[in-house]
Amino acid sequence: MNFSKLKDFLDFYLPMLGVPGSDTVIYKGHEEVFRHRSGYDNVKYRTPVREDALYNIYSCTKVATVVAALQLIERGEIMITDPVSAYFPEYKDITVRVKNADGTTEIRPAKNPLLVKHLLSMTGGLDYDLNRPGIRRVKERSAGCCPTLDIVRALAEDPFVFDPGANYQYSLCLDVVGGLVELVSGKKLGDYMRDNIFEPLGMKNTSFGLTDSKLARLATQYLYDDKTKSPREVAKDYNPFVFGSEYDSGGAGLISTVEDQILLADALTHLGMGKNGNRILSSYGTNLMRTNILNQVQMNTFNNWVQAKGYGYGYGVRTNMHPEDAGNLMPVGEFGWDGARLSYISSCPESGISIFHAEHMGALHGTVIPRLRNVIYSCMD
Repeated sequence: MNFSKLKDFLDFYLPMLGVPGSDTVIYKGHEEVFRHRSGYDNVKYRTPVREDALYNIYSCTKVATVVAALQLIERGEIMITDPVSAYFPEYKDITVRVKNADGTTEIRPAKNPLLVKHLLSMTGGLDYDLNRPGIRRVKERSAGCCPTLDIVRALAEDPFVFDPGANYQYSLCLDVVGGLVELVSGKKLGDYMRDNIFEPLGMKNTSFGLTDSKLARLATQYLYDDKTKSPREVAKDYNPFVFGSEYDSGGAGLISTVEDQILLADALTHLGMGKNGNRILSSYGTNLMRTNILNQVQMNTFNNWVQAKGYGYGYGVRTNMHPEDAGNLMPVGEFGWDGARLSYISSCPESGISIFHAEHMGALHGTVIPRLRNVIYSCMD
């Protein structure tokens, strides 16, 4: 293995794009084979990227949330064919906003029940509108605390964008799954994950909620400025997907480290078996997670995303099906996801390779991630 190309990519190409700093780790066969920090944590003060830095991993949270749900499925406490209304009655009479041929819109009852599998595969008909009236109402009546189950129930109050199962829409579906895990397990989502995923794998620095001690270690956050083609610093505690102090966002709320997330990626690469010998999922559950569940209509919608070319979608993750469609060097069967600030998690049982890449800058997903994964795999021979 020769990682000179990868170091050049991280040290020169990413800064050329405006990426302030990054931290990348690769495992093969349960062992670390590469770790490299590049650039600056804070561009203004030129402080280096901390080895123990915490990151808002945003949508990489979805991977842990799906693992939690699959654990409950393996225990027989949930079935993917269950209607969500069996757990949250609020979802029994959901509505859909449709656009008529004359341009008018109407709200009608949904034609299909919302099932657990719709949530796991992002085919439920929810959207990512963080300003939904139901969310605003919970914020008001809870004085900004937003308990997780209150938000999940409120998401059923507003019209869906299509009938459950009719199409694919990246959305708050995995937040509802997080609420389902919380309801069924009887534990806060973060507590359930700690007991059943994080502690078994030795992940000591992953949790929901931002304390003063975490804030001190949190990497500086940036947004990409299209006009200046450069990063613009934003508040460290900025995370619009966390609606309140009591909200464990199953879709985008975890704070974690590179050292922790590679342990989760590695466990999934080894079909549920962690580096320390603890198993968090069966091989059957892990393979279900990475199996494409989208039909052709849903696939057409999903593949319109730049970084989704050649991929299908399983439960909370993209899964590599046709690498030739995008010149993707990763093997068929590789799976993973990325977050709003360009954290990226990848697992590949076929190659035994696990990746976690951390950044704290928004945008450039379609530029950075496809190139990064190709450079990594070109170095692995």
